[in-house]
Amino acid sequence: MFGLLHIHRLRVARLLLGLFLAMWLNGVVFRHAHRLPSGKLIVHAHPYWPFGKSPILPNNHTAQEILLLDLAANLPVVVSSFFAFLFLLRERLQSVFLFKNRSFQSHFRFRCFSHRGPPLVW
Repeated sequence: MFGLLHIHRLRVARLLLGLFLAMWLNGVVFRHAHRLPSGKLIVHAHPYWPFGKSPILPNNHTAQEILLLDLAANLPVVVSSFFAFLFLLRERLQSVFLFKNRSFQSHFRFRCFSHRGPPLVW
């Protein structure tokens, strides 16, 4: 059981690391800006074919796409803030379900475990 849990955690960690690296690479390579008719600049990143050397590209997105891309650009901040909030509330959430403590004996199995102390030598 402990081995399967360890393997599962490794797989999840590798998946999250790959996802983080892909998001980081996307943000570095494909970051660009659009100027809205109101004059507001929307900066976001997604794969695209560059139209020129200008950092402000012609806007070929719909208004809904712009809002969705702006939200997605801020998603890492929202997610990290959520987990920081959970970390701060971990003491109160222990009794609910998230951070349950397990006893020492449930983690380690001893072949011979008795509560008898060593023999006394005079």
